[in-house]
Amino acid sequence: MMRAGLLVEGGSFELIDGEVIDMPSEGGDHLELKVRLNKFFIKALPDEVALAPDGTLRLGETHWPQPDLYLYPAAMRADAVRGPDVLLLIELSDTTFRYDIGRKAALYAQHAVREYWVIDLNKKETFVHVLGAEWPRAPVGFDVPLTPTLLSGLTVRLADFVVD
Repeated sequence: MMRAGLLVEGGSFELIDGEVIDMPSEGGDHLELKVRLNKFFIKALPDEVALAPDGTLRLGETHWPQPDLYLYPAAMRADAVRGPDVLLLIELSDTTFRYDIGRKAALYAQHAVREYWVIDLNKKETFVHVLGAEWPRAPVGFDVPLTPTLLSGLTVRLADFVVD
């Protein structure tokens, strides 16, 4: 579509159910938290785990969301990662909360993403989705440490990364 001039290269969009979704620009708090989380994960992750910041996740032919970040086995190419390969997927949500907690959560569950966090920047809480468990669990405040189920040696306390 970019080659045909239908989409602007470098634009922010997702392909969901074959529909091109134009995504809003990130706010300052969104961008700042994403930068800080990326830096944290790069320093904290073992060599066996890779980080894709703002990478397209090719769940299927008509499903190409672009989460804020996802972690996957480093032995894989990022473009080969599918839902069950994802170790942790994170969406930072300030203006797209309903979309992230609704349509995208359903899409990730449908494609067997095992753990998905929606970080609500406005309410300063995180909704943790674990495949096979209640989806989502009750929200967790930023002051509560979170440990991804597939990365047991890693703990994140979002309050440590937020600028007030």
